[in-house]
Amino acid sequence: MVVLPSPFSDISRVPLMYERPSDVQVLNRLTSKLGCGATFWIKRDDSNSGLAGGGNKIRKLEYVLADAIAQGADTLVTTGGIQSNHMRQTSAAAAHLGLNVALFPRDLVPFNDTEYSYAGNVQLNQILGAEVFPVDTSEEEVIQTLKSRGNQPYPIPSGASLHPLGGLGYARAAFEILEQEKQLDVNFDTIVTAVGSGSTLGGLVAGFKLAENRGLLSRKKRLLGFSIGHKKANMAEIVLRIARTAADKIGLKAEDITEDDFEISDEFLGDAYGVLNTRTMDGIKELARAEGILTDPVYTGKAFTGLLSMAKSGKLATGNVLFLHTGGQVAMSAYPQLK
Repeated sequence: MVVLPSPFSDISRVPLMYERPSDVQVLNRLTSKLGCGATFWIKRDDSNSGLAGGGNKIRKLEYVLADAIAQGADTLVTTGGIQSNHMRQTSAAAAHLGLNVALFPRDLVPFNDTEYSYAGNVQLNQILGAEVFPVDTSEEEVIQTLKSRGNQPYPIPSGASLHPLGGLGYARAAFEILEQEKQLDVNFDTIVTAVGSGSTLGGLVAGFKLAENRGLLSRKKRLLGFSIGHKKANMAEIVLRIARTAADKIGLKAEDITEDDFEISDEFLGDAYGVLNTRTMDGIKELARAEGILTDPVYTGKAFTGLLSMAKSGKLATGNVLFLHTGGQVAMSAYPQLK
């Protein structure tokens, strides 16, 4: 059971995940194969819910959708790339809560493969009953259309990250990880995640800072994010803003958070957001063939490839390293070159 300090514990949340924490498992075969001195673990937020595959956006939506319901919304409005995991998870959460969902995807990835336009998350959005507006329709157009029908729309930014409550899901996850450390009798020295819209890492930063502030952290953790869409400086600015917004809501001062509380690497961006390169394909296969665990082509595949590179180059040589698997595997069918 996750116990949060006040005022964090007083913020409304609608449960969308399984009642138990997402699993943490040690990667024994990969640890042995890498032989670098560190022990590697994985936290399975890719399977944290029964809602259309789960994933990290489900955590964020628990707080965001509690606010939507409180405001009397009947239709969730959100966006993302054509193969957006966030749109899929929002569609699933909406169906679960009896809400409508309207999506307005953006064309962010230069792909010619026909599968990209209909497979993966696109297919699941259709099955889940989402209303999908034409690519690059504006949010204003969508909201005006919905209001003309008498709906009460609730806009959610891409990834839910820049929503005022977007960082709270992973601030809560920080306390979940601390509880699992006690149960497993282990301390995670380094926590690694993919960073796209920023609130997974930003939330963790705020959560661990609150734990440190309340005397619940034995020693500071290294929080490392591999950016999959932005250069390092830009991504750091986004994460810092999200972390400070979350901090202000959970019992900290915004200035308690600084860029010294986390690290960003942009060395594994690849050619562009959503574009799969050979290095990432090799990283995906290495984990899959060592542990039977699949990562995705856009987020976790790139981040785990970064983790592998650091381990092999001696930059992760000691301690326990926890990789946060944020999901996205359902998009793999949209990438036929991955095999």
